Amino acid sequence: MKKMNLSFLKNINYSLWSTISAGILALSLAFLVNFFALSSLTFAADQVRLQNDFQAQISSATAPTAEKDFENKLLRDGAPVARLVIDKIGLDVIVVEGTDSNTLRSGVGHRRDTVLPGQEGMTVLFGRAWSYGGPFGKIAQLKAGDQFIVYTGQGKSEYKVSGLRQAGDKGLAPVKAGTNQLVLTTAQGSFFSPTSVLRVDAELQGTAFETGQRVTEWGSIPAESRELSIDTRFVWLLVVNLVLLLAMRLALMWFANKYGRNKAWLVFAPVLALNLVLCIDQATRLLPNLI
Repeated sequence: MKKMNLSFLKNINYSLWSTISAGILALSLAFLVNFFALSSLTFAADQVRLQNDFQAQISSATAPTAEKDFENKLLRDGAPVARLVIDKIGLDVIVVEGTDSNTLRSGVGHRRDTVLPGQEGMTVLFGRAWSYGGPFGKIAQLKAGDQFIVYTGQGKSEYKVSGLRQAGDKGLAPVKAGTNQLVLTTAQGSFFSPTSVLRVDAELQGTAFETGQRVTEWGSIPAESRELSIDTRFVWLLVVNLVLLLAMRLALMWFANKYGRNKAWLVFAPVLALNLVLCIDQATRLLPNLI
């Protein structure tokens, strides 16, 4: 009788480890597929929506010119604020408010504590180098003298690249009155191990627009919105989803033993697929925001 119980326990232990191993393998494969393929499709779909939204705001003269919208409400993270066009690298992308990892999955991000493009002062934009369309993946090809355009609710602004800066290089001089300095920021290194930050500096050609009111003061943005930052605010959701994934795998095994494998997969496949998507969605938030 004791031998039978030990054998039963061994089977449970083996099934448990098999389930955990299968779950880890499925998560790893899904993560890689999302990172290298599906993230670009997600980015493209979000960009179509953002382009339509921004064009509608331009047409109705409601596009933001400050950190608050035309109804005097603080712009939400992910709200479209500009359109960036760099012909040399084939880039035409909507810029959104905010620079945390989740926001940068939809577009190039505008750092909240800087002015909007074209306005008097300093503008800083963040863009991913590889995942979710990698909009800034080619900005290292830009050279001094190259030109590009930014469109906002105030109009068209033309810029000329003044240089590239690596980590440790001397910072920019104070911005002169009536001008705008724009900085494109992304990661350098390899896919999962960025080594440093690359910055492309550009100067506005012509007179700057009036600066809109900024609620967020320089340097006061949260840690998750800075260069190469990881957003851990919702890591608990990833843990919850992983626990649910394991629980559903065990339930699938029990159901399969009782009612058959085909019926079990018919019932559990949609739920497992949804849970897997939620796990990957939360996992991508833990990637540095510039990759």
